Amino acid sequence: MRKTLIMMILIMSGIVLFADEIDDRVRELQRLKTELESTENKARQTVAKKKSTQNEIQRTSSLKRITEQNQKKYQSEQKTVRDSLSRVQRQITIANERLEHLHGVQNDQLNILLRVDLSYKNQDISHRDHRYLKELIQLNRRSMDVLGGYKVALEQAQNVTRNQAARISYSLRTEKQKNTKYNKQIRNLTNQNQKLSSEEKTLQASIAKLKQNAAELENLINRLMAESGKEPSSYEFTKARILWPVRGQIIRNFGQETRSYNTSVVSNGVDIAVREGTKVVAVDSGEVVFSDRYGGQGKMVIIDHKNGFFSLYGFNSDLVVNRGDTVSRGQMIARSGMTGSATQASLHFELRKDGAAINPLPYFER
Repeated sequence: MRKTLIMMILIMSGIVLFADEIDDRVRELQRLKTELESTENKARQTVAKKKSTQNEIQRTSSLKRITEQNQKKYQSEQKTVRDSLSRVQRQITIANERLEHLHGVQNDQLNILLRVDLSYKNQDISHRDHRYLKELIQLNRRSMDVLGGYKVALEQAQNVTRNQAARISYSLRTEKQKNTKYNKQIRNLTNQNQKLSSEEKTLQASIAKLKQNAAELENLINRLMAESGKEPSSYEFTKARILWPVRGQIIRNFGQETRSYNTSVVSNGVDIAVREGTKVVAVDSGEVVFSDRYGGQGKMVIIDHKNGFFSLYGFNSDLVVNRGDTVSRGQMIARSGMTGSATQASLHFELRKDGAAINPLPYFER
């Protein structure tokens, strides 16, 4: 009798340990899937950053091409203006030389005229040389006036051209500075793009590994469940259908596929959009086996309904039950939020049968 009792105790202990191992494996599977979801979210962010970086490289390269075109245009204009300045300067030099020559001629003519005037001072006659010299001096003066006006016009043209040259030189310097800045931006963006490409490969490898680990673990759980020797679960809830944990718009369906990096992740539950702080209730009676923050699920509650089903509630802002608590159907267990990998205020809900995720929609009240 005693041996029989001991054997029964050992058998029961083995069953309990086996059941604990299954629960541990289920939790590990959930952790892997949460990590997979979090990694997938990072991958999507990396894709968005990489695309943004590539667009910025294209935009900056386009601006750089425009700047280089402007540089060529200003360099051509600068050469033209410099040639024009050289011509004007040569013309001014020639005009100065001619003016200097005319001044010399005029001085000589005035000296001759002065000597003629002195020679005929006491004689009441007008010598033809006197008249000729005066006409010659007047003619020379008119030439000097015309040449002086021409020189003034040349100097004005020179000032205008110099101002034009200064503006072109400033524009050319500005375009060169822009070009230097764009070159630096393109180098930095190219380096960033290379880092994002490397990060993309790393995340892709992580996603593939996590999916492989999750699949292997799910197979192990199924095998352990089959070998557990436990009595079959009833798979019956307290009523024909379970409650909705919250009421709102379903923004992500069970089995919905998210693609990136040539791989895909399938949703294990439904995401229901609700206002942050909305009351979240237990879909049926059971025991709280997890109540804490958990990776991409944020603040999460898991309830064991003791019938082969578990329900999971993620993305919450606040948890109002603790592990080990017994909850009733419709009892408030959390407040909805936007924690974990949530991109908007919502509740992530999963229903699991013997550890495997199933579509909860057919089980909800209508």
